[in-house]
Amino acid sequence: MALDSTTFLSGLSTSVQRSFEESRTILSYSEWFSVLLEAPARNLRGASQYLKDCIDYYGVEHRDLPQGHVDRFKIFDAPWSGGVGKVCGQEQVQERIYRLISNFVRDGKVSRLILLHGPNGSAKSTLVHCIQAGMEHYSEVPEGALYSYAWIFPSEKIAKGRLGFSEDDRKKKTSTGGDDSYAHLASSQIDAVLPCELSDHPLFFIPHASRVALINQLREEKKLPADFVVSRYILEGDLSPRDRAIYDALLAAYEGRHEEVLQHVQVQRFYISAKYGRAVGTVEPGTAFDAHAEQITADRSLMNLPRSIQNVNLYRLWGPLVSANRGVLEYADILNRSEALQYLLTTSEESTSSLPQFKIHLDELLIASPNEIYLEKFKTLPDWNSFKSRFELVPVPYLRRLQDEIEIYAPQVSTTVRKPLAPHVVEVAALWAVLTRVTKPDKNRYPSSVKVLIDRLPPHDKVRLYDTGEVPSWCTAQEARELKKHIQAMLDEAASSTEYEGQLGASAREMRTLILNAAHHPKYQTLTPLPVFDEIRELVRDPSVYKFLQVKGQGGYHEYEEFIRVVREWWLGTFDDEVRTSMGLVEEAKYEELFARYVLNVSHYLKKEKLHDRITGKLASPDEELMREVESSVLAEGEKRDEFRRSVVGQIGAWGLDNPGKTPDYRRIFSNYIE
Repeated sequence: MALDSTTFLSGLSTSVQRSFEESRTILSYSEWFSVLLEAPARNLRGASQYLKDCIDYYGVEHRDLPQGHVDRFKIFDAPWSGGVGKVCGQEQVQERIYRLISNFVRDGKVSRLILLHGPNGSAKSTLVHCIQAGMEHYSEVPEGALYSYAWIFPSEKIAKGRLGFSEDDRKKKTSTGGDDSYAHLASSQIDAVLPCELSDHPLFFIPHASRVALINQLREEKKLPADFVVSRYILEGDLSPRDRAIYDALLAAYEGRHEEVLQHVQVQRFYISAKYGRAVGTVEPGTAFDAHAEQITADRSLMNLPRSIQNVNLYRLWGPLVSANRGVLEYADILNRSEALQYLLTTSEESTSSLPQFKIHLDELLIASPNEIYLEKFKTLPDWNSFKSRFELVPVPYLRRLQDEIEIYAPQVSTTVRKPLAPHVVEVAALWAVLTRVTKPDKNRYPSSVKVLIDRLPPHDKVRLYDTGEVPSWCTAQEARELKKHIQAMLDEAASSTEYEGQLGASAREMRTLILNAAHHPKYQTLTPLPVFDEIRELVRDPSVYKFLQVKGQGGYHEYEEFIRVVREWWLGTFDDEVRTSMGLVEEAKYEELFARYVLNVSHYLKKEKLHDRITGKLASPDEELMREVESSVLAEGEKRDEFRRSVVGQIGAWGLDNPGKTPDYRRIFSNYIE
């Protein structure tokens, strides 16, 4: 059937109207109150509870990393955009943010500003933007519905005599009954609409004492979960100064009849939007006002308001602090304007903002993202002591896990590079970048059983340990177990100090630019690792450009030119293996099969049992010749055979406890031996 404009537009109109009605976008106050009673916990959430529910909505992925099991919150995978804009790695940072939000929920208030600090390009802003974009998407689903309100003032024909002046109209309304709200009037029947600029909660039309009684009754009727903490914003919040002035004027005009004031309240479902500045926002360093109020009584548009309100002094609120209420406000490069942050001492702790005319109450999560240079400078100022008790410091280092770093570059390179692309370009750039970030561990922080190993660990082995848990080939089985136990300790080393691993090094931004420069290198028709190496050599040639290049080498660490050689050696070795495999000279699966046979024989050897011979089908003793053949390649000098065999079986047992019911992955568990 041919596309017809009338049919298409008519169908579209019907679809939009149906969606509008099903989402309950416009409600009278009594209709909204029914929605509240249907799902009290969903409709009595403060900003922190809403954000926690939003993160929980997307779920959690349990990842098995070398340091152990970690949780990755899927909101940071940006599922609404197919992964575009996701956060690669940074699971520890995600966990800390979630823990802080959970603390705010338990406390019933947002009492701290979360300060994500770290070097430029470490994904601080990306973390915040994922949260804000996730909230946008969540607000569109039924579980994430949010409601605010607007004042509706009908035309004179509709409301003649209804603003507290006509006893006859009141009697008529009582006799006819029903919901006489102006919420559903057609636009032609309305003279003025005043939306709430703070997107405040409709519950604020219920006085405090009645509000508390309502919540207590909901608890008694078990409509609220026993562990549900009603936030201070919901319990104690009040109408904004402008809306309070309108409410008081209407209540006086209606001689105290609260139900007639509520006729003018239109409850509106609103959707979080960064584009339109609704419940999320960003304060840039050049922002003139974070919150501002100006009188609007003389505004001509207010001439349509009832006379009882026209003489009331009304103010218009605006600014990112206002528009982000009930959501998340980001302060980008917050310490670039430290002289303008005094108000945060109160706002971050009490959730209020004092303007020259009055005080406004807020409910929003404040997240800031300075870099380390400005933070260290700010710590030297007298104001630091006042601010540090209001800040929750969360370090965001550069990534130190190779696979996470690769995940940043791979999609961008594949979509932006137009030249033929050779294998391992991304891996080469990522490996060099991660090597620049790791630091020599302090052996004195570790027990004597592992101190020598820690001191001996070179940068490339540390990166492998972080990435896959692969231990150095020079470790004995016992040493390998000890080293693996301390991976998390190495990741956490000096995390609370001013100098932590991942604070310095090549940023992902710089490396992306470097790869693109390599793609346009005039010497090469194809993008291979060779022009990438050329660009890295150019980068390290002038140490004055980047701070990390000025760090002196220590025990093989921070040796940036040497890292080029290390990465090149890795690339050539990988290239050699792939060529051999593609030519059929090496079958990797054969080695895994050989090691599996070795494990089977060792297991029976230790239990002093016989096993079935694959050829004869009869019971036979474990194959000592096979076991010795394998051990001749993997046994470290001075290591005893029986101890090695017990350690191999022990590693499989430990893996089995963490992965019940699964077949052991020998390639992963014993990668260094198989290699």
